[in-house]
Amino acid sequence: MCRGRTLAAAGLVALVLAACGGRPLDFASVQDARAAGMFEQGRLPDVLPPSGALIRVEAEADDGAYFHFSSADYAPMTAKLSPLAAMPDDPVVQSWVKRKGLAGYSAFEHRAGAARWLLVCSEAKGRCYLRRLA
Repeated sequence: MCRGRTLAAAGLVALVLAACGGRPLDFASVQDARAAGMFEQGRLPDVLPPSGALIRVEAEADDGAYFHFSSADYAPMTAKLSPLAAMPDDPVVQSWVKRKGLAGYSAFEHRAGAARWLLVCSEAKGRCYLRRLA
């Protein structure tokens, strides 16, 4: 009897988690993300450095992504970006950018066609968070 309840509870938890959204997509390298079409689909901007690794793309396109990189690639990567000119309108995103700034991250933007990307990166940590704004 108890086992049946445990299985029912586990099934309910799985159903709730599935309703909360899809699973993120993980890639070991930029090459893997490229092979999966993440750049062509507009899920990632084409500015990730060659050393980009441990890339996570959230299930919902506007939920963002992050990646790790070699600190040696920071300057060449950020040379392709512009400093963030204006904070996004979303107060949640504004707060997130400010918190990351306090943790040593710098905010950048990248435009490609109609797409506008926000990247928050740290050379010392070798990590960038990003989200598509438009």
